[in-house]
Amino acid sequence: MSLDSDLDPNRQRLGSIMAAAAATRATGPGEHTVLLPRISTDPLDDLVERVRPQLGRAVDSLHVAAALEADGLTDRGARVEYGYHDVFALATEVFRRLGPRLPVTRDQAGRDPKAWRESLRLIAHGPLYVLPSTAFPAVLAIVGRRSLVLGLVVASVLGWVYAGATAHAAYRMLGFGRPRAAARVLTAAALTAPLAGLAAGAALLGLAGGGPALVALIACLVAYQLTSTVLVCYRRERWLALALTPAFLAGSAYLVLGPGLRPWSVGAAAGGVLAAFLSAVLLGVRRGRAAVLPEPPLRVALRPEVPALLGVSAYGLCSAVLLLHAEAPYLLGRLDIAIAAAPLILSMGVVEWRAERFRPQAVALVRRVERPAQFVRGVRRLLARETAICVLAPAVPAVALLAGLAQLGLLSAAGIVMTAAHVALGGAYLIAFLLAGRDRFGWLCGSMLAAMTVHLGLGWFAGAAPLLGRPGSALLDTSLYLGSVLLLQAFFLLGLVPILGQARHYR
Repeated sequence: MSLDSDLDPNRQRLGSIMAAAAATRATGPGEHTVLLPRISTDPLDDLVERVRPQLGRAVDSLHVAAALEADGLTDRGARVEYGYHDVFALATEVFRRLGPRLPVTRDQAGRDPKAWRESLRLIAHGPLYVLPSTAFPAVLAIVGRRSLVLGLVVASVLGWVYAGATAHAAYRMLGFGRPRAAARVLTAAALTAPLAGLAAGAALLGLAGGGPALVALIACLVAYQLTSTVLVCYRRERWLALALTPAFLAGSAYLVLGPGLRPWSVGAAAGGVLAAFLSAVLLGVRRGRAAVLPEPPLRVALRPEVPALLGVSAYGLCSAVLLLHAEAPYLLGRLDIAIAAAPLILSMGVVEWRAERFRPQAVALVRRVERPAQFVRGVRRLLARETAICVLAPAVPAVALLAGLAQLGLLSAAGIVMTAAHVALGGAYLIAFLLAGRDRFGWLCGSMLAAMTVHLGLGWFAGAAPLLGRPGSALLDTSLYLGSVLLLQAFFLLGLVPILGQARHYR
C-alpha cells in the first residue's frame, strides 16, 4: 500500500472512479465505447465492499472500527466522506451491512488444550534463572566474596544486554519467516558469549584485580545466559533444566554437608553449563541447516532492525542497572538486602506469562463490548488485575524468604523495605513488557533513568547514598529506592495509558 493510500484510504477509490469517468468520455476514431458496471450511489456501499474481504468475519462493530482506524480513517473522514459523527458510528453501520457472521464452532470457542502447557513453560523461566545459584556458595569459597560480587555484577549487565538483543533479533527473523537467519543469530551469540565473558573478565582483572577464577566465572555466567536464550527461543527449557539439575543438587548438598563437596558442586555447575552450551549450539546449527527456503543475507535482513536492537540493548542495560545499583553496596555485608531480588527473579516467569496473556485477553474483550468507552474501562480493569497478579507472585516467596531470615536472626527493617521494593517491581515489569511490545524503548529508558536519579539524588542530599560514597542509614536508602520504584511504575503507566485503550492494537 502506498503512502498516499495510507494517509487517505478513500483516495484510491476516488482515483478509480475518476479514471472510469475519463474512460467513458473516450470517443476518438477507432475507439470503442466502454460499458462500466453500475456504481452504487451510496459511498458507504463501496466502503463495505472494499473492506468485506478483510472484515467478512468481523465479530463486532469495534473490530470494524479498529480496522478502519488502522487504515487511516479519522472521525473527520467519517463525517466528511460518509456523514457519520465518528468512526465508531460509521463502523456500527458497516458491521450491520456486512451481514450476519458465521457461527463459531464449539472447537473454535473451546480452550486450546496446549494453553496450560505453554503457561507452565513460561512460568518455569523464573526457577530456571535461579537454578545455578546453589553453586555460588562453593564458588565463593574459591574466588572470594569481592570477586564473586564483581563477577556477578559484570556478567549480569553484559549477559542481560547481549541476551535481550539476541532474543529480539531472533524472534524478528522468525516472525518474518526466516528461520535460517534466526538460527545464525542464536548460534553466533551462543558461540561468542564465552569470548565476550572472557574479554569482560580480563578488563575487570586489569581494573579491580582478581584472578583467573574470576575470569572463568564471568565467562561461564555470560555463556549460561546466552545458552538459556537459545534454548528458550526454541522451547527447549527441559534441556536446560536437565543440564543444570545436577548442579542444583550438588550445590544444595554442599550447603548441607559442608566443604568436602566443594569440588563436586563447582564441577557439576561447570559441567551443566558446558552441556547446555553444546546443546544450544548444536540445536542452532541443526535448525539453520533445516531451513530450505531462500533468505536474504543476514546482514541485509538485520539492517532494518538496527534501531530496534539499539533500543532493546539500552532497555536491557537500564533494567540491569536499575536492579543492581540499589543492591551493589550491600552485596558484601548485608545478606537480607543482598538477596532481596530473589523472589522477583524466581517469579519473573509469572510476569512473562501474564504479559503474554494480556493481548489475547484484550482481544477477547474487544469481542465482548460494543462501545469504545466500555473497552477502555475493561482494558484498564484488565491491566489493574494483571498488575496485582504480578505483584502477588513475588510477594508469596518474599514472605517465605523474610520468615526464614527472621528465624536466622538476619532480618532488618531495611531488608524488609528492599524486598518490598522488588515485589513492587513485579508489577512495573509487567507494564514494561507491554510498553516494549509497542517499541516504547525510549520511554522505558527515560523512566528508569529518572527513577534512579530520584533515588540517588535524594539519597545524596539526605546523606544515604552508599553507591555515591555517602554511607548513611540503610533504611533510608532502601525506603528511597522503594519510592523510586513506585514512581517508576507511575512513569510506565503514563506511557502506557494513552495507547492502552486503542482498539486497533488488539485486532
